[in-house]
Amino acid sequence: MKETRNIIIAIIILAAALLLGQLTGLRFNEFLLNVEINMRSLLKVVAIVAAIMVIKYLLKLLLSLIRKESTVVTLLKSLIDYAALILSVIWSLRILGADINGIIAGLGILGLIIGMSAQDLINDLMTGIFLLFEQEYKVGDIIEVNGFTGKVTDIGIRTTALTDNGGNEKIFNNSAMKNILNKSSYESKAVVDLTLPENTDVKKVLNADYGNIKCLGLQEVGKGLTFRFVRDCEEKDVYDVRREMNLELLEKMKELGVL
Repeated sequence: MKETRNIIIAIIILAAALLLGQLTGLRFNEFLLNVEINMRSLLKVVAIVAAIMVIKYLLKLLLSLIRKESTVVTLLKSLIDYAALILSVIWSLRILGADINGIIAGLGILGLIIGMSAQDLINDLMTGIFLLFEQEYKVGDIIEVNGFTGKVTDIGIRTTALTDNGGNEKIFNNSAMKNILNKSSYESKAVVDLTLPENTDVKKVLNADYGNIKCLGLQEVGKGLTFRFVRDCEEKDVYDVRREMNLELLEKMKELGVL
């Protein structure tokens, strides 16, 4: 899916470059006068592109073996994808006999024009690079952005992917990653509110030993007595720890005779 998206983006950018070239008087046809397309040259192009793709996947595989969940690894993988695409295009044109220096010079001028109208894209790319050095969050962290909480599953040079507990993935442009709450940068607490009958002996509940579960006290009085319990844990384990606490507290309350 990502490969298809990258190809579509590349085609759109190429089409825009050709259109702008015509509008600004750049003659791309002059750059391609020496292009010679025949079976032999096409086979060379196929071989070169295939070799670049193989090298790309081998490099990405090597990075995955080094460390699967790493901000540096995911950013490098994203850079490898873009580098492979650019190298394939340039090398293929060179094999076909195109004037690469002329094309690069022309695209340099177009780059200035496109850059003026693609500030958001440039911001995404620059932010992605800065993420490599600043480490505000990394792959595996649980963060909250614009009300969406999820685990960072991928950081590219243009986007960041978050996956919530329901398996829903949301993609954010890197430039939109602002006012981030990183829940993995400090110890979290699993909280359980337990409602007991109104005739419960409050002192017995408050003074009982719950091990590594802490009773904060009587939280609410209404249709029953609600006590709050907490346990320190990592943010990624909050829901599992909460379920474990429910079972332990149920057994404890039965032991105390209040349930």
